[in-house]
Amino acid sequence: MRALTSTIIHTGIRDLTDYAIIIQENGFIKALVPTNDVPKEIKLERISARHLAPGFIDLQVNGSGGFMFGDQPTDDCINTIAHYQHRFGVTGFLPTLISGPLEVMSEATKAVDKAIKNTPGVLGIHFEGPFLNPKHTGIHEVKMLKKYNDSLECHITPCKFGKTLVTLAPELIKNTQIQNMISKGILVAAGHTSAGPADISRATEAGLTGVTHLFNAMEQMTARSPGTVGAALTNDALWCSIIADGFHVHPTTLLAAWRAKPPGKLILVSDSMAPVGKKSMTKFMSCGQEIYVKDGKCTNSKNKLAGSLGTLDSAVRFCVTKVGIPLNEALRMASTYPAKAIGEDNRRGLIEPGYVADLVSLDHKLYPQKIWISGTEININTDKVL
Repeated sequence: MRALTSTIIHTGIRDLTDYAIIIQENGFIKALVPTNDVPKEIKLERISARHLAPGFIDLQVNGSGGFMFGDQPTDDCINTIAHYQHRFGVTGFLPTLISGPLEVMSEATKAVDKAIKNTPGVLGIHFEGPFLNPKHTGIHEVKMLKKYNDSLECHITPCKFGKTLVTLAPELIKNTQIQNMISKGILVAAGHTSAGPADISRATEAGLTGVTHLFNAMEQMTARSPGTVGAALTNDALWCSIIADGFHVHPTTLLAAWRAKPPGKLILVSDSMAPVGKKSMTKFMSCGQEIYVKDGKCTNSKNKLAGSLGTLDSAVRFCVTKVGIPLNEALRMASTYPAKAIGEDNRRGLIEPGYVADLVSLDHKLYPQKIWISGTEININTDKVL
């Protein structure tokens, strides 16, 4: 066994000072004890960074390190993406497949299942499409969108070893079709949608549990029409993910959403694209179009946002410094809450006995310094196990 301590340990429930985390050989947390009570036979490592928190969990990672998962749905691509995500404090993520050829979906699932065994931090897959509303495509190609029917069911193959999340437009899907997905262990979220309160309520009864990138690519709320945004904000059963990069959602809007949703129901996602971790990239291809990197954001030729250059650590900093969300809560929005959204909250997202020791250390400016996955330190520069 080994023990770790830092100035402040943010467990996801409480803040501890002068405490240590005792980690078992199997990568699980055995106990939290006062530093002075760590048994002498257990090696105690004092982390120089100020904060020690649950590792970040990102439910929407399209790409990183120069690669897009949808373009190369292989375990090698996932491994590269993971390497770059680790640098930003991410200890768990869902490689995300943007709407594309149907045959790629099964290939992507097989690649993720293989990566789960070989690449630390891969938790499953996120299919963002293709069952989306053409009125809210974002940068998804309209020709790649599909109307759900039973003949397409075979293309939605859940992971054998991880989680499967599908983002769809619930107004275009029957309750029985949502229930069928859920019966296979698939998690369903609304996104790229015109769904109003009635649609969202119906879908929630069928098993819908979340809303993908709140405010973006969905029907907005007005005085006389609540739209998808109003439905999502007032449905306490649903979690909502949100992109906190300073471009997708205004800080005041984000604060309003945080105040509107019950505790635990607003989740940070990066929506990261290929240039994340590759500052030299000025353009790349996605969804059949050229995407340009300029002024800290990704846009297409029509100046429409195309994913994000943001990362979860930068999202946490943005929430704390620009939005005014307390640090404890911002950390939970990047770890505890996404773990719960995908049903991993009995294993991940907290620093508590019985949980996997997925951890991130952060300096006083909230920049990641080290990560541990299942108790093993990963060098965030070389990605080598230490």
